Amino acid sequence: MPALLPAQSQSPASLPQLVRTRVVVTDAKGAPVLDLKAGDFKVTDQNRTLAPAFLHPPFAAHPAPQPAAGWVLSRASQATPHTIAILFDLFNLTQNNRLDSFQRVEAALPKLPSGANVYLYLLNLDGSLEALVPAQDDKGNVLQAPADWQKNASKLLQKYSRNLGRTRPAGILQEDVVKKTYVALETVGKHLGAFPGVRDLVWITDGVPNVFDTRQQCSGDWVECALYVPHLVVTLDNAGVAVHPLSYGILRPDVTLAMEDVAGLTGGRTFYREDLDSVVAQLTQAAGASYLLLMAPPADNWDNKFHRLRVQCERRGVKLLARQRYYAYPSQSQVPALEFAAMSALLKNPADAPEIDLRGSIAPGSKPGTAMVRIRIDPMDLFTIDDAGHAVGQVSVIYAQYDGKTLLGATQPMTFNLRLPRQQFLESAKEGLPFDQEIVLDPRAKSVRFLLYDRGSRFLGSVTLPAAAK
Repeated sequence: MPALLPAQSQSPASLPQLVRTRVVVTDAKGAPVLDLKAGDFKVTDQNRTLAPAFLHPPFAAHPAPQPAAGWVLSRASQATPHTIAILFDLFNLTQNNRLDSFQRVEAALPKLPSGANVYLYLLNLDGSLEALVPAQDDKGNVLQAPADWQKNASKLLQKYSRNLGRTRPAGILQEDVVKKTYVALETVGKHLGAFPGVRDLVWITDGVPNVFDTRQQCSGDWVECALYVPHLVVTLDNAGVAVHPLSYGILRPDVTLAMEDVAGLTGGRTFYREDLDSVVAQLTQAAGASYLLLMAPPADNWDNKFHRLRVQCERRGVKLLARQRYYAYPSQSQVPALEFAAMSALLKNPADAPEIDLRGSIAPGSKPGTAMVRIRIDPMDLFTIDDAGHAVGQVSVIYAQYDGKTLLGATQPMTFNLRLPRQQFLESAKEGLPFDQEIVLDPRAKSVRFLLYDRGSRFLGSVTLPAAAK
């Protein structure tokens, strides 16, 4: 029986539903500010004060210790894992701006850093999504971007150059444009959601299509009045993706406002006429300054409406970027589905997830054909609430075995309730919370992987261990 979590449960613990926002904090010179605490932030939701419930600092502020002999770390470096998808949206570019946008993107792509986790998608004139450099294949396997795809980017784009002077196919209504655009954003967002760390979507467009909900009286706020926007926002929130609109056109004020609104809904920012390689460089720098901030509003908060969110930092002289609105969707019932999707994607990703700091070791078990897997978990990476002086949380774990890169098999997610005296929980930070388990070892296995999902923060951690000698 695992030493850490004696109470296994398949039902969600009584954890509050949380509002999540990534917060990028820099100083006046643009350098990351790494030493902030939860008390440094002031948050209001519809002008109601919310106390921060959890703050996870940038990776550079939380370095992993050196491993002892025989132990393997989940976190290989202090660099924040960062994945970017670029969506080049011919569908919503104005016809007189397509050629300029195309040429600027084509010129910038070879300047992107080789080896970076950057992927490329295109939304064609008929609204079809083309995965030019996909982050996932058709089976949901996570793909590593080819190291030098940027050098051949022109060849990827050239087949679409003939569409620059054409109009959309006849018969596509405005609602069709909205649906196809939002589905494309959601699809790319879900692909990004399979990666650990910070996830950014650069959307090259000349506007945000929308269609109003005629069943309700419109207040004049397109976000409140438009169809399908809540679904888009909840999907991107579940994937943890920030959208950054980028336009090379000369836009009307109402169009730029809509682009700013989309960025504010996801914690992104809007770029105008900036080179794509510069945008990617700025997002990479911002990833290293990203905190995860969680708030726990009261139960009556979840009213299926948009809420205005304001995050401020009490420290002077810092710049802050965070979400400005979210959709208060009562989504506690989604917890198992989100967990399963995240862990299933990680099973197919060859890279370990370092969001939860883990140390692991493996040795022959007490019986032939078994192995003892010992895991130590950094408690500061777990979301917990206080209950009668105890730290209370919930995590799910999976054990997987691989023959090289081939997945041989994995256990179903096992959910455990965490309940420890708060002082004991805090004191465990030095050595790590112990989670030890003897497992049956597949004779073909070359490695054993331990996966941990924190249901509160939605953080993932995993560590891959060489299979013990049979």
